[in-house]
Amino acid sequence: MKKFTALILTLMMLVSAAAFAETVTDTLTQNTEEVIIIDMSAPTFEVGDDSAEYKVEGASGWNVVTAYVKIAAGDDVLFNGPVTITSDNLSVAEFTLAAIYEVGCGQEGLEAGFVTSIGDYVSGTDANGNYVYWGYSVNGKYVPHTCTDMKVLEGYYISWDFMTYNADAGFDTAAVLPCGYPAPFEVGEDEAEYAVEGASGWNVAKINMKITAGEDVLFNGVVTLTSDSLTVAEATLGAVYEVGCGQEGLEAGFVTSIGDYVAGPDADGNYVYWANAVNGIYLPFACNEFRLLDDDYVQWDFVAYSAQ
Repeated sequence: MKKFTALILTLMMLVSAAAFAETVTDTLTQNTEEVIIIDMSAPTFEVGDDSAEYKVEGASGWNVVTAYVKIAAGDDVLFNGPVTITSDNLSVAEFTLAAIYEVGCGQEGLEAGFVTSIGDYVSGTDANGNYVYWGYSVNGKYVPHTCTDMKVLEGYYISWDFMTYNADAGFDTAAVLPCGYPAPFEVGEDEAEYAVEGASGWNVAKINMKITAGEDVLFNGVVTLTSDSLTVAEATLGAVYEVGCGQEGLEAGFVTSIGDYVAGPDADGNYVYWANAVNGIYLPFACNEFRLLDDDYVQWDFVAYSAQ
């Protein structure tokens, strides 16, 4: 059974890799006289020479992922380089812990999801009366989740910065950064809005969504999702509700059908199933566990597996 599962996972990774090959650029207008072209597939930051490896105690060994981690307080770069971890969770906290263990600088709050100190840099009021704190981004994007809740995939960029808040100026804001990956598909014109029942309204994200079964495109466009968790399942439900095609399994995290396409043996004896990827990368989690960020890409494909 494990061999069969591994073969299916390999097939899904190949499908995701093929979709990942497409590139895209974004154009940002700074003012009427200057236009800056940003290659959004470029690295979020220049990766340094540091490196770390970490295996979470009790990990099954199925998920081994490398992400790029940078931890900096102004010009003081505490860590910058690739981090490879073996974990069933693959959280930002775990990758960050691996980097901190490597350099031995210490921290407080990572295990709880809210960092209060890394090294000698402690959140609180500085000498100028400003509030200083540790904030993080993933793929150059603001993250509205704790670092224990936010999971990452192969090749993601995690950046921690010791920042300043001033009551008059507000929070420091960084310029729009490249996300580190090319757009895995061309976004269509479909639109959907979905607010999860009971959502606080603080987290609203636009998710690029494509659901296909061969040449049958069930949805291709943008889902505007209001949710406290912003999961793949919730964004997909928004698209499915919009087109009214029905589904089974999304709420549980394992999709068995979307529209008329049901997982199981087909007429030719092949096993067909719904595979999904985020930002062109195979997703090794249930779809109700993985949290999204604004402008992420979610792709569902109805694919076939054959033992021959």
